Amino acid sequence: MSAPYLTLTAIIVGVALLQLANGTLMTFLPVRLTADAYTSTEIGLIATGHAAGFMLGCLLVTRVIRAVGHIRAFAIFAAALSATALAFAIWVDPYFWMVLRFITGFTSAGLFTVAESWLAAQTPSRQRGRVISIYMIFNKTAFASGQLLLTVGDLGSAGFYMISAALYSLSLIPIAMTRSGSPPVPDVSRLGLRALFRIAPAGVVGCFATGIVNSAATAIAPLYGAQLTLSIETIGILMASIQLGSLFLQWPLGWASDRMDRRSVIVFSSAAVAVLSIALGFAEAGWGWILLLLCTLWGGFSLSIYPICISHAQDFGNPEQTVQLSASLLMCWAIGSVIGPTGATLMMDRLGPGGLFFFSAGVMTGLTVFVAWRMTRRAPRPAEERERFVNVPATSPAAMTLDPRNPNTTTGA
Repeated sequence: MSAPYLTLTAIIVGVALLQLANGTLMTFLPVRLTADAYTSTEIGLIATGHAAGFMLGCLLVTRVIRAVGHIRAFAIFAAALSATALAFAIWVDPYFWMVLRFITGFTSAGLFTVAESWLAAQTPSRQRGRVISIYMIFNKTAFASGQLLLTVGDLGSAGFYMISAALYSLSLIPIAMTRSGSPPVPDVSRLGLRALFRIAPAGVVGCFATGIVNSAATAIAPLYGAQLTLSIETIGILMASIQLGSLFLQWPLGWASDRMDRRSVIVFSSAAVAVLSIALGFAEAGWGWILLLLCTLWGGFSLSIYPICISHAQDFGNPEQTVQLSASLLMCWAIGSVIGPTGATLMMDRLGPGGLFFFSAGVMTGLTVFVAWRMTRRAPRPAEERERFVNVPATSPAAMTLDPRNPNTTTGA
């Protein structure tokens, strides 16, 4: 195997270990707090801490990378994440944990920025579509597998903190073993909100709305399961089903969006999420496989909307603005992700566990109406003038440099 492909493999394996830890920690923490009788709002604030840290990280971590290089930056962020994971076991307090989650959000943004900018620099241009597909499969599968780890541990022990810390540390090994030099740090600028909205209003609102809903679900659904009195094993399976649902449905929905007005696919998907959310809002612990099916379909549709919104915006943007446009839409998603967990838990305090998905239904209904209205205001870009759908992850601005639609990206391979 040539050196560039060894580097690609190392990066993908490193990110998979990182996502294993993220999946474990993100699912375990709200369940543990529920067992200790903390309120939904307190748990929502902790999740908001992570989202706020991620948003700030997207803005600032490139300065660290530029100062010390990719490998050292990855080591700094991985060590900080590992230590933070262990710090959760020191003191179970929602405000202390909110600070810790802020740190995990910031450092996770740093790790993804390092990995994805390196991945883009090492990927030959003709292989970008294939590499980003493989990367997303490993990313999603590892995150879901981390959630399934909850089925084999003791909720009351420190085991999950230690597992997460160990995985964060192990993610450094394949990266540190690479022999290739560090690539240039991507200088990702962003468009102003007014310019962004002028290019693709449906894309802006879609990314913002999915940031609200998807961050709420991934961070708060374990609390939803705990309040339904589901077992820890069942909660892990339900959380994994949300991620795996998106893995199965993103490509068919993306394929459809290449052949029709992408906004019609957004409308269909957001309407489906609204209906599924209402069903999940009324769900009970005894629903069994029906609950599993609803969560799988919910994840399949909801987590697929963001990359379709990115593709829709790219249809109307200048090709030279590909990275700017995607990075700006990621920031819209990140702002929404700060709002989602707290908004959802406030609804849960008033309506019980179903409040999480009633909140989701309200947001997705609003998105459906707005995008349907936008379809009456502007014709779609003709299919022959559009780039094909690319499943871009909402992980860091650097992921946009891996997008095969970007005409300005060069590669060291």
